[in-house]
Amino acid sequence: MSKHKITGGIDVGNGYVKAALRGLDGRAEKFDIPSGVALVTGAVDLPTPDSAASDVLAAGIFNELDVTFASSLVPSTHRHLFGRRALKAQTPRFEEFDVVSGISKAEQSLAKVLILGLFAGKAVSDHVAKTGSLPDETLEVEARVALALPIDEYREHRFGYQESFKEGVHLVTVLNFETPVIVRIIFVDVQVAAEGASAQFAIRQHGVTLIDSMLEDVRAKGQPLEGITGQDIHDATSTVGIDIGEGTVNFPVFSDAKFNGDASRTFDKGYGTVLLNSLTPLKRAKLPFNSRKALADYLLSTPSPLKRAEHAKVAAIVSEQAALFSEQVVEEFRKILAEVGRDTEVVYVFGGGSGSVREFLHPLLLEVVPEGTPVLFLDVSYSRHLNREGLLIAATLVEESANKAAPAKGAAKLVAA
Repeated sequence: MSKHKITGGIDVGNGYVKAALRGLDGRAEKFDIPSGVALVTGAVDLPTPDSAASDVLAAGIFNELDVTFASSLVPSTHRHLFGRRALKAQTPRFEEFDVVSGISKAEQSLAKVLILGLFAGKAVSDHVAKTGSLPDETLEVEARVALALPIDEYREHRFGYQESFKEGVHLVTVLNFETPVIVRIIFVDVQVAAEGASAQFAIRQHGVTLIDSMLEDVRAKGQPLEGITGQDIHDATSTVGIDIGEGTVNFPVFSDAKFNGDASRTFDKGYGTVLLNSLTPLKRAKLPFNSRKALADYLLSTPSPLKRAEHAKVAAIVSEQAALFSEQVVEEFRKILAEVGRDTEVVYVFGGGSGSVREFLHPLLLEVVPEGTPVLFLDVSYSRHLNREGLLIAATLVEESANKAAPAKGAAKLVAA
């Protein structure tokens, strides 16, 4: 049985999974995939030839995965297609996160499907990169991972979520090729953090250099922050984060450089709510979209000259909803300021949905923060990955600590014997 050790930080968002997995070569492979899977009941009819495995895996397997599960975490025995392949699949069932009913991400099997599938894909990819061919035996993975939950869910579900992965063995069969590959996954360590808190942890761990670049970007967008240095920001011990995701906005609060779970909270709406609330007025305007994902893709596209007027009309309708959403976010933020505003030194705004509401949210925040408090509205190009970076750092620190302790434990046993 071929053995692999894989350590990862996986930020499972309602819209996208942002993952970093480090395997055989010691390098962290970082990638994003949509947070959804297509379920297929039929057998694989056109598998990729085994001889093409090296080329296919070198191009990236995570957006093309085709897997089944034998695990207590996954009730479905159907094939699961991942990433862009799932979005293009002609199948009646596409599974994405339920962001309406209030069910915790920790209670939805999709989170486990995505995490197990990514570890399996990484193991197969690493094996082929090293040997040049698919394995002829089961791959065994010793897995370490750090995950995150929205703050309110973190309070209630972190221990159960953590332990669920560590219970038993999880088998994943990768069906992309002519020869199915079985991956046997055992989790030796699982860390669970609060969303947003892991992002601020990453900012501190990366140090003043990252903060200097953040300040440069913020100043370039019109906020002077005169007399404030990167070291000043780094040394701040009382901060509030505003992490805008697709399904939630998390407000992680740090007091005296420690996560303040009592003051932190989750607002159960996100940028996905903006898109969802835009669908009805768009339909009235005879500009219908089938889903919030279809609308999001459209807004990101560059229109042709003939479609510019239509694109501008769609964007204007969405902007109306973004403005209303921003007002709601500020009202939630006011509640936090009522508790910790006097001590707050820095406010960070980040997350995948932050860039789309910046025009409306930033000026509103500047109106309500105590005078002189920096509001660092971070560029979405890197801020959407900060939770992932913090999670990978956390998983790595635990791994390094375990590796240092292992020889000492061995020596103690030897002496005792």
